[in-house]
Amino acid sequence: MSMVSERVRSDPFEEISSSEEARLLVRDLRDAARDGRMLAERYAELLRKVVDEYCVEFEARADALLARLDAETLEPRS
Repeated sequence: MSMVSERVRSDPFEEISSSEEARLLVRDLRDAARDGRMLAERYAELLRKVVDEYCVEFEARADALLARLDAETLEPRS
């Protein structure tokens, strides 16, 4: 929760200056941006891992299929 929100909730009658409120807002926005970047980076890394896993799996399956196709084309027909 932001400092501004905590302050407003802890004592709604306490007045803070506009400049102090602006500083707190800027800090809260920076914290939110940092948290958002960290979350985005974490999900991007997870997505990279999943894509890599699928690529490795499907590459192995494709290699096996190509090997079978090559073997079938090289076999003499009866």
